[in-house]
Amino acid sequence: MHPLFGILGGAGLTLAACVGLGRAVWPRAPHWTLQLASGSALLATGLFLLLWLQWAHPAVVVPLCLAASIPFWLSLKPPARPGLPLWLLAPAAAYGLYYFIHALAPEIQPDAAGYHLGLVAEWARRHGMTGRIGFYEMLPLGLEVLFYPAFLLGGHSAAKLVHFGYFLATVPLICWIGQKLHLHSHASFAAAGLYFLTPVAGISGTCAYNDAAAAFFPLAGFAAMLCAGESRPACWHAGLAGGFAYAVKMPGAAAAAALALWSLWRGGRRAALLCCAGILLCAGPWLARNAILTGNPLAPLGNRIFPNDAFHASSEENLARNLSSYGGVTVRQAIHALAMDGTRLQGLVGPALFLLPLTLLAVRQPQGKVLLAAGVILLLPWFRNIGARFLLPALPFLFLSLASAVPRGLMAGLLVLQAVVCSPWAVERYAGEHAWRLRGLPWRAALRLEQEKMYLRRSLYEYSFAEKAGPLIGDEGVIDLYGLPFAYMSTVPLGPHSSARFDNAVMALQSGFMAAPDRMAVLRADLDSRFFRAFRLRLEMDWPGMWSVQEVRLEWRGRPVAVSARWQLDADPNPGDAWLALDHNPATRWYTWDDSARGAWWEVRFNRPRPVDSVVITVPDAQPRPPVSILAQDGAGKWADLTSTLQRSRIQQRRWRRQAVLHLWVLGIRWIAAPMESLSYAPLGRSLKQDPAGWRVTPVLIEHGIGLFRIEPPGGSR
Repeated sequence: MHPLFGILGGAGLTLAACVGLGRAVWPRAPHWTLQLASGSALLATGLFLLLWLQWAHPAVVVPLCLAASIPFWLSLKPPARPGLPLWLLAPAAAYGLYYFIHALAPEIQPDAAGYHLGLVAEWARRHGMTGRIGFYEMLPLGLEVLFYPAFLLGGHSAAKLVHFGYFLATVPLICWIGQKLHLHSHASFAAAGLYFLTPVAGISGTCAYNDAAAAFFPLAGFAAMLCAGESRPACWHAGLAGGFAYAVKMPGAAAAAALALWSLWRGGRRAALLCCAGILLCAGPWLARNAILTGNPLAPLGNRIFPNDAFHASSEENLARNLSSYGGVTVRQAIHALAMDGTRLQGLVGPALFLLPLTLLAVRQPQGKVLLAAGVILLLPWFRNIGARFLLPALPFLFLSLASAVPRGLMAGLLVLQAVVCSPWAVERYAGEHAWRLRGLPWRAALRLEQEKMYLRRSLYEYSFAEKAGPLIGDEGVIDLYGLPFAYMSTVPLGPHSSARFDNAVMALQSGFMAAPDRMAVLRADLDSRFFRAFRLRLEMDWPGMWSVQEVRLEWRGRPVAVSARWQLDADPNPGDAWLALDHNPATRWYTWDDSARGAWWEVRFNRPRPVDSVVITVPDAQPRPPVSILAQDGAGKWADLTSTLQRSRIQQRRWRRQAVLHLWVLGIRWIAAPMESLSYAPLGRSLKQDPAGWRVTPVLIEHGIGLFRIEPPGGSR
């Protein structure tokens, strides 16, 4: 069978199931796109439960989608004529064909070939989700759940087409909203066209990202609320769309909150309860999953609000600072990057950006005020991540508010102008060389006249490495310091985004390649021979950067006291990392992971009083002595300060290469993938290549500036 049958069939079945389920639960919906939104939210919730319970076998999922699609097929009608002049339809139709070819081609976009489809591929291998905790795994993956049935039947491109379906559906939804708000049909279509022809919308909407869906579902929730006075279930369906907006992408929380408040203002308590019920039905499972796995329902974010052992709050804050500034981009630079360059903020809105100040004219019209308010609310999350893609949820509302403020003839002219200045040939004239945008017309790859692997080797830089590394790695653990397209591999790597496990692994590796290893003091406290219940180490002054405890060794009669699994370890902050100070590995440490404040502490508590006559600790050195105290709790439960017994026995300053990879081995990691050229971990990659014996690794593959290194078993010989 030709692969196109599986691709088109997988995507078509998934979207038909969404519309069919929506028609079953909202048969009198005023527009089919609202049925698509509600059906998608409900189908995704059902699929999530199957995946979570490990019941998502193709023999279950495919019949479920077939059954859900029945109302769609039974009520299928020929499409109505758009009632718009050909000269206005032609630009959108031309771009639609151009986009469809790109959507049909194999997936080559970085995050899509990474976690968006990599996790879906893993679900397909296992017929369910794993309990593994990582940055990508803890994100709400509502759209990826809808990719799953399409992926089962048609692979990566089928999942792409599901996302493309929501991108296409945004156009009639915008037009219907304009009609509902009494805008002229030409003006509404022009607003939809301005969004549809935006370059960053085009590239994001034709790959297996989630940004086009993140724009569609807030629109659907807004549209449902417009019907709240005419249809009783409209508030519930608005809640479904708002809750699923969060399930698609975390910034969708702004849409969910706004819809809940709007329903309260417009329909009172009952309407608000219906809306909140819809929100909780779709967003609740993801929040509950994260709370169960990590203790933080907002993971991988919100770690200051819900401290947990899975993520470091300081790593989250560093990421947030980077995403909100992209290396210190000024307002003027951001405007140029979004409108003309397309490189620095990872996408191009195009010259239409300069039209957005005109949306302020919409305040003169009642409908304009509502649209402008919605656009501003959805614009707020953009300030947390100023990448071009994160503008997409606000753009339809802003373009509609523009349509409410200027003459329809001007809007039609702006659409034609947008079609010209955002065409691939025009964009090449003013955009940066590396601007993230669609390039070429891969029709041979789309129709599978060119082999998929040949196209991927030519168009996805990292694919050659993944193609060769995949069979070598198999399903073994790998730490990814580059950002691999693991959708084309049979394993899910650790990294490259932060989790506590990844952070600690990287810090261990850093101890082996840093130019100047930290100067560490080994302190010894010789005690009277007696029994103790607990020991606590405490930082006694503010410390710039991260303070740490590298190692704690307890002795009795000159011999180390064996560490017991029954001991209770605690620390403040980051208690989940406390074990790293007792693992007998000098490459690992318990870190505060913050600018350390006086009073930070680490503690070990025994299951029963134990005899100890010496405590040896290794901490960062300082003059005249490290600012650390040691407290001990005796058998009677009384605490005593034993700091006066601490003596500096020696100073150590060295790299811990073999010990670092031993820590990875303990974590279940057998391979390291690292850049060799220009990225931040390139010095590590070069060190692994230059000194494999020192690291106890074997270089296996160097391809396209990425190195693959196999970790040798502990105690193995070379």
